[in-house]
Amino acid sequence: MIHISSVQNERVKQLVSLQSKAKSRKEKKQFVVEGRRELHLAHLANYIIETIFWCSDILDEAHFTSWFASFKSDVQVVSVSLAVYQKMVMRDTTEGVVGILDQKEQSLSTWQPKKSTPLLVVLEAIEKPGNLGAILRTADAAGVDAVLVTEEYTDIHNPNVIRSSVGGFFAVPVFVCSNEEAKAYLLENRIAIYTASLQKSVEYNANNYTQSTAFVMGSEAKGLSSFWYSKEATAIKIPMLGQVDSLNVSVASAVLIYEAIRQRNC
Repeated sequence: MIHISSVQNERVKQLVSLQSKAKSRKEKKQFVVEGRRELHLAHLANYIIETIFWCSDILDEAHFTSWFASFKSDVQVVSVSLAVYQKMVMRDTTEGVVGILDQKEQSLSTWQPKKSTPLLVVLEAIEKPGNLGAILRTADAAGVDAVLVTEEYTDIHNPNVIRSSVGGFFAVPVFVCSNEEAKAYLLENRIAIYTASLQKSVEYNANNYTQSTAFVMGSEAKGLSSFWYSKEATAIKIPMLGQVDSLNVSVASAVLIYEAIRQRNC
């Protein structure tokens, strides 16, 4: 097994670059995942794991060997010193493993949901990786069929997306596409479109979400663009009874998603 003790090692620099630079992730078509749970979920989701870097100062050999037993034999393991590991990771509390994974090429046009009445979430120009990750965490918990990220503003492979999703990134299909592609898919598959908006909208719980449904959420700063204000969509709103006029997009998404789940489970 290779052991790295220098923070100047080229493999260390490569991982740090993937952690910190969207350009590197795009060019290499790779990304970084920290933590035993997240790497295990990535493995279950059939992501190709190129390398796992392991720090025995944090995770002893017996526990690492037991955890790693389910992984494919072609995954390379590299041992690293504590100083190197701390250079590689972004989280304050870590579990002794960090990996480099290949990104997946996922096409919305060829995807078919497993359910006859799927529930989708469309996120237009979401700006904050933490919000995207939180929505993916909720989507996994609620059994959402897919999340569509349109007019991509933040890299979906940003480490903060992976971290804040707590593994939800690997459990829910995520597609990056244009507004036009998203709407065309929804209309072609007869999925009802509900847009989160305070203008010309009805109460969110006044609609039937037991049918095939897509909730469309806008960016944190600007909300939804005019593209989604059309006759094909129904505008819905969450009542705001205090002084603040809006909710965090991840919170608003959770409210709508769980209203659909409530209706479907009644």
